[in-house]
Amino acid sequence: MLALVFKFAVPTFLYGAANEQGRTLDLIRRELGYFKPNSGNQWIGGPKSEYLSVKPDEGPAQVTREKGVVVIGATQWVDNYNVPVFSTDIAAVRRIAKRVSGRGGGLTSVQTMALTHGDDVIEVACNLLEPSKVGGERVQQEVERLAEEEGVAVGKGYFTDFSQEKIIQSYLKSDPLL
Repeated sequence: MLALVFKFAVPTFLYGAANEQGRTLDLIRRELGYFKPNSGNQWIGGPKSEYLSVKPDEGPAQVTREKGVVVIGATQWVDNYNVPVFSTDIAAVRRIAKRVSGRGGGLTSVQTMALTHGDDVIEVACNLLEPSKVGGERVQQEVERLAEEEGVAVGKGYFTDFSQEKIIQSYLKSDPLL
């Protein structure tokens, strides 16, 4: 993999067990400006300059729009769970997202952000870093509770990917030797 990084001259950042300091993915994204919305509250993400403010682990410190950056990590299983909030009040949904997250004093091992999702929906997008301890149901309950305080309606949340169990089952079914 790193041979490709050098061949194509792409800035590469490592996280989790792949990084000596155990740097987290959300820290890299924050450092690079991936969590900054544009004036329309759309998440545009990515460096604003062709020179990175953070030195990559491998590759050049210069980034191009054509190539972007590569982020490689090794972590425990992470579930992604989104809860739609029927509102156009981005500030209210950001407050909900912050209060749900571990950083905001909410659910431990949950990372969140508010993402505009259509004309009248903003989602609380969640990374469940320890889904066996804090799952989608618990996140759903907390978003519903906080949304009620804000006076906004909430839809049924959904996982954006397959569960760890489903992937393992699919793999086991696909290999006749197992």
